[in-house]
Amino acid sequence: MTANNFITRWDAVVTQERAEATAAGVPEIADDLRLVNAPPALLTVPAFPSDAAHFLVEAGLPWSCAPFLSFEAITRGPIPLVQYYGAQQFPPSDLSRLAPFYILGFDGAGDPLCLDSSRDGEIVALDHENRFQTRKFVSSNIATLAEALLVVHTKPHEDFVEHVQAFDPRAAEPSAFLPLQVRMLID
Repeated sequence: MTANNFITRWDAVVTQERAEATAAGVPEIADDLRLVNAPPALLTVPAFPSDAAHFLVEAGLPWSCAPFLSFEAITRGPIPLVQYYGAQQFPPSDLSRLAPFYILGFDGAGDPLCLDSSRDGEIVALDHENRFQTRKFVSSNIATLAEALLVVHTKPHEDFVEHVQAFDPRAAEPSAFLPLQVRMLID
Protein backbone atom coordinates (compact mmCIF):
# COMPACT_ATOMS: atom_id res chain seq x y z
CA MET A 1 0.00 0.00 0.00
CA THR A 2 1.28 3.44 -0.86
CA ALA A 3 0.97 6.49 1.35
CA ASN A 4 -1.42 8.15 -1.11
CA ASN A 5 -3.59 5.05 -1.33
CA PHE A 6 -3.83 4.91 2.45
CA ILE A 7 -4.74 8.60 2.70
CA THR A 8 -7.55 8.17 0.17
CA ARG A 9 -8.93 5.04 1.78
CA TRP A 10 -8.59 6.39 5.34
CA ASP A 11 -10.34 9.64 4.37
CA ALA A 12 -13.30 7.52 3.27
CA VAL A 13 -13.32 5.83 6.70
CA VAL A 14 -13.26 9.22 8.44
CA THR A 15 -16.07 10.54 6.23
CA GLN A 16 -18.23 7.52 7.05
CA GLU A 17 -17.43 7.69 10.79
CA ARG A 18 -18.13 11.44 10.83
CA ALA A 19 -21.53 10.91 9.19
CA GLU A 20 -22.44 8.26 11.76
CA ALA A 21 -21.13 10.38 14.64
CA THR A 22 -23.02 13.44 13.39
CA ALA A 23 -26.22 11.42 13.18
CA ALA A 24 -25.64 10.35 16.78
CA GLY A 25 -25.05 13.96 17.83
CA VAL A 26 -21.33 13.55 18.60
CA PRO A 27 -19.46 14.59 15.41
CA GLU A 28 -16.29 15.41 17.36
CA ILE A 29 -15.65 11.69 17.91
CA ALA A 30 -14.45 11.40 14.30
CA ASP A 31 -11.74 14.03 14.97
CA ASP A 32 -9.64 11.41 16.74
CA LEU A 33 -9.42 9.45 13.48
CA ARG A 34 -7.48 12.21 11.73
CA LEU A 35 -4.10 11.23 10.35
CA VAL A 36 -1.03 12.59 12.09
CA ASN A 37 2.34 12.70 10.40
CA ALA A 38 5.92 12.29 11.46
CA PRO A 39 8.18 15.32 11.01
CA PRO A 40 10.28 15.35 7.81
CA ALA A 41 13.45 15.03 9.92
CA LEU A 42 12.57 11.34 10.28
CA LEU A 43 13.72 10.89 6.67
CA THR A 44 17.30 11.58 7.80
CA VAL A 45 17.44 9.04 10.65
CA PRO A 46 19.83 6.35 9.34
CA ALA A 47 18.53 3.53 11.55
CA PHE A 48 14.89 4.11 10.61
CA PRO A 49 13.78 2.18 7.49
CA SER A 50 13.40 4.57 4.57
CA ASP A 51 10.09 3.15 3.32
CA ALA A 52 8.56 3.43 6.81
CA ALA A 53 9.86 6.99 7.21
CA HIS A 54 8.36 8.06 3.87
CA PHE A 55 5.00 6.49 4.74
CA LEU A 56 4.84 8.18 8.15
CA VAL A 57 5.90 11.58 6.79
CA GLU A 58 3.61 11.46 3.75
CA ALA A 59 0.51 9.70 5.13
CA GLY A 60 0.96 9.13 8.85
CA LEU A 61 -1.34 7.06 11.01
CA PRO A 62 -4.56 7.91 12.89
CA TRP A 63 -4.34 9.96 16.06
CA SER A 64 -6.37 7.17 17.62
CA CYS A 65 -8.54 4.36 16.31
CA ALA A 66 -9.92 0.91 16.95
CA PRO A 67 -8.81 -1.43 18.36
CA PHE A 68 -7.82 0.78 21.31
CA LEU A 69 -4.75 2.31 19.61
CA SER A 70 -3.21 5.76 19.56
CA PHE A 71 -0.41 6.98 17.30
CA GLU A 72 0.12 10.56 18.41
CA ALA A 73 3.69 9.62 19.36
CA ILE A 74 4.71 9.74 15.70
CA THR A 75 4.24 13.51 15.71
CA ARG A 76 7.40 13.74 17.83
CA GLY A 77 9.57 11.42 15.80
CA PRO A 78 8.96 8.54 16.18
CA ILE A 79 11.61 8.63 18.85
CA PRO A 80 13.64 5.77 20.26
CA LEU A 81 12.00 3.93 23.15
CA VAL A 82 15.02 4.55 25.40
CA GLN A 83 14.87 8.28 24.68
CA TYR A 84 11.11 8.40 25.26
CA TYR A 85 11.33 6.83 28.72
CA GLY A 86 14.79 8.15 29.57
CA ALA A 87 17.97 6.10 29.57
CA GLN A 88 18.22 6.45 33.35
CA GLN A 89 15.11 4.23 33.64
CA PHE A 90 16.98 1.21 32.30
CA PRO A 91 19.87 -0.90 33.51
CA PRO A 92 22.84 -0.54 31.16
CA SER A 93 22.33 -4.12 29.96
CA ASP A 94 18.89 -3.17 28.54
CA LEU A 95 20.04 -0.16 26.55
CA SER A 96 21.46 -2.08 23.58
CA ARG A 97 18.53 -4.52 23.57
CA LEU A 98 16.01 -1.67 23.41
CA ALA A 99 17.98 0.61 21.06
CA PRO A 100 16.30 -0.60 17.82
CA PHE A 101 12.76 0.25 18.99
CA TYR A 102 11.05 3.47 17.89
CA ILE A 103 7.72 4.34 19.51
CA LEU A 104 4.84 4.84 17.08
CA GLY A 105 2.03 4.85 19.62
CA PHE A 106 0.35 2.90 22.40
CA ASP A 107 -2.35 0.34 22.97
CA GLY A 108 -5.16 0.75 25.48
CA ALA A 109 -3.05 -0.81 28.25
CA GLY A 110 -0.22 1.68 27.77
CA ASP A 111 2.12 -0.72 25.99
CA PRO A 112 4.17 0.98 23.29
CA LEU A 113 3.72 -0.01 19.67
CA CYS A 114 7.17 0.14 18.18
CA LEU A 115 8.97 -0.18 14.90
CA ASP A 116 11.89 -2.58 15.30
CA SER A 117 14.67 -1.20 13.12
CA SER A 118 16.74 -4.35 13.62
CA ARG A 119 14.03 -6.49 11.97
CA ASP A 120 13.35 -4.64 8.74
CA GLY A 121 10.80 -2.32 10.33
CA GLU A 122 8.39 -4.88 11.74
CA ILE A 123 5.89 -3.48 14.20
CA VAL A 124 5.65 -4.96 17.70
CA ALA A 125 3.93 -4.23 20.99
CA LEU A 126 6.22 -4.31 24.02
CA ASP A 127 4.88 -5.08 27.48
CA HIS A 128 5.79 -2.13 29.70
CA GLU A 129 4.95 -4.05 32.87
CA ASN A 130 7.86 -6.46 32.45
CA ARG A 131 10.39 -3.86 31.32
CA PHE A 132 9.74 -4.46 27.61
CA GLN A 133 10.88 -8.09 27.74
CA THR A 134 7.72 -9.47 26.10
CA ARG A 135 7.11 -8.55 22.49
CA LYS A 136 3.98 -9.31 20.52
CA PHE A 137 4.04 -9.22 16.74
CA VAL A 138 1.73 -6.55 15.28
CA SER A 139 2.57 -6.35 11.57
CA SER A 140 5.37 -6.86 9.08
CA ASN A 141 5.79 -3.14 8.39
CA ILE A 142 4.07 0.25 8.48
CA ALA A 143 2.17 -0.31 5.23
CA THR A 144 0.66 -3.60 6.41
CA LEU A 145 -0.24 -2.00 9.74
CA ALA A 146 -2.09 0.72 7.85
CA GLU A 147 -3.86 -1.90 5.75
CA ALA A 148 -4.87 -3.81 8.90
CA LEU A 149 -6.31 -0.63 10.44
CA LEU A 150 -8.40 -0.17 7.31
CA VAL A 151 -9.68 -3.74 7.69
CA VAL A 152 -10.67 -3.05 11.31
CA HIS A 153 -12.70 -0.03 10.18
CA THR A 154 -14.22 -1.37 6.95
CA LYS A 155 -14.86 -5.10 7.39
CA PRO A 156 -16.84 -7.09 9.97
CA HIS A 157 -14.62 -7.74 12.98
CA GLU A 158 -15.42 -11.45 12.75
CA ASP A 159 -13.68 -11.50 9.33
CA PHE A 160 -10.57 -9.59 10.42
CA VAL A 161 -8.19 -12.57 10.46
CA GLU A 162 -9.34 -13.79 7.05
CA HIS A 163 -8.70 -10.38 5.45
CA VAL A 164 -5.33 -9.80 7.14
CA GLN A 165 -4.20 -13.31 6.19
CA ALA A 166 -4.23 -12.17 2.55
CA PHE A 167 -1.57 -9.47 2.97
CA ASP A 168 0.26 -10.19 6.26
CA PRO A 169 -0.14 -13.85 7.30
CA ARG A 170 1.98 -13.51 10.42
CA ALA A 171 -0.20 -10.63 11.69
CA ALA A 172 -3.24 -12.91 11.32
CA GLU A 173 -1.89 -15.62 13.59
CA PRO A 174 -4.01 -16.19 16.72
CA SER A 175 -1.15 -15.16 19.02
CA ALA A 176 -0.43 -11.93 17.14
CA PHE A 177 -1.40 -8.60 18.67
CA LEU A 178 -4.16 -7.38 16.36
CA PRO A 179 -6.35 -10.51 16.32
CA LEU A 180 -6.37 -10.45 20.13
CA GLN A 181 -7.33 -6.76 20.16
CA VAL A 182 -10.03 -7.14 17.51
CA ARG A 183 -11.55 -10.05 19.45
CA MET A 184 -12.15 -7.59 22.31
CA LEU A 185 -14.26 -5.49 19.92
CA ILE A 186 -16.43 -8.53 19.20
CA ASP A 187 -16.95 -9.66 22.80
